[in-house]
Amino acid sequence: MSTETVARPAEPSLHIRVWRLIERSNILTIPLIVLIIVMSLLSDRFFTEVNIYNILRATSIYIIIGVGQAFVMTSRNIDLSVGSMMALVMALVGTYLFNGGAIWIAILMALAVGLGLGLVNGLLVTILGVPALLATLGMLVTYRGLVNEYLYGTTVSRFPEFITYLGQGTVGPVPVPVIIALSVAAIGSLLYHFTRMGRYAVAIGGNEEAATLAGINVRLWKTIFFGFQGLLVGLGALVFLGRLDAAHPTVGVGLELHVIGGVVLGGTLLFGGKGTMWGVVLGMVLIAVLNNGLILAGAGFFIQQVFLGILLVLAVAAQTARHRREMGSSGG
Repeated sequence: MSTETVARPAEPSLHIRVWRLIERSNILTIPLIVLIIVMSLLSDRFFTEVNIYNILRATSIYIIIGVGQAFVMTSRNIDLSVGSMMALVMALVGTYLFNGGAIWIAILMALAVGLGLGLVNGLLVTILGVPALLATLGMLVTYRGLVNEYLYGTTVSRFPEFITYLGQGTVGPVPVPVIIALSVAAIGSLLYHFTRMGRYAVAIGGNEEAATLAGINVRLWKTIFFGFQGLLVGLGALVFLGRLDAAHPTVGVGLELHVIGGVVLGGTLLFGGKGTMWGVVLGMVLIAVLNNGLILAGAGFFIQQVFLGILLVLAVAAQTARHRREMGSSGG
């Protein structure tokens, strides 16, 4: 009786192990590091304390709202109304504070109004059956119209010190908006990985029919995702209100593209079924660094929009190609 020796698989070479490590990490990590190095070389103002603080504060608003968008998109939906929604919350809360309202009521108002507007979006999708793209596009216009009618071209400003502290303050060397944003990302990550909220978002986005057959109340959870998005828009509105120390009708115009771009760049699938909360952080930081670098290079706002649009298209194209490869391999 002969014995056969089973050959042990050879250890992968160093470059293969490094590549696997890169694959397991977020794909934006290396491009972000390279972009930071390039921007530092192109401008001696990039790595100044003031500029880094500006980048971090600006990014924080997008991270807060992006965490909510990641849940919505993981469930194979989208919310285009976040910019107009934020403007409406800021207008209502700003005028309340301007007229001497209590701070704690203003905070609750921001969260409640944001939650309510998000639930409206969710009910349009789940009860009326309007596709999320069209429902939130319609509400983008509706909320913006309400803001313009409410403020009618005026600006309200000069809010209590605590509100400005939320947008401009620091705890030691760390800006308060950064602490809030990272806390939201951490909570979002916990919800995504360890609760039904994350599991159901993945299940619904991956296969809604299968999720329904598995006993998941798809309508309820879709509404919850949109409500969670609205709640975080309300929180982001508070932080942005404090950062600007003002509310006006045009605030948040184009914010939805920045948020969706950062979420998609971070690795959340536009097709649903997969999200990443820390990817949201990296995606938003990459866009903020790019925009800031373009400003220091003398590029205008419209050039920034061009680059953001190109990034979004490339990210979606990469996701589409990967999705087709996975479908092809599973079918074969």
